[in-house]
Amino acid sequence: MTDYHAVAALDDIAEGSNRAFKVGDLSVLICRQAGEVFAIENNCTHALQALEGGKMRGDKLFCPAHGACFNLRTGQPIGTVTRKPVRTFPVRVTDGTIEVSLGD
Repeated sequence: MTDYHAVAALDDIAEGSNRAFKVGDLSVLICRQAGEVFAIENNCTHALQALEGGKMRGDKLFCPAHGACFNLRTGQPIGTVTRKPVRTFPVRVTDGTIEVSLGD
């Protein structure tokens, strides 16, 4: 059985924006984009910068520091800035609360 951690109210994150939260020992970036909610580690694998505040287009997130791009669903890099993926996490919304599983 997978444990989910309550992170925030869905209404706390506007559509088309993202916000980082501490979940366990990790900084997890919650992204609301195109009617979906994604959870991705808040750490760019290119230059170890926070991804919070990065622009989103469709299911892509761009690092605000150097423009590295990642798929929000899989964490896979897009383009040539980095080849190392970012961790993604299962996310669900229950009764208006965003919950994330770290696999613990």
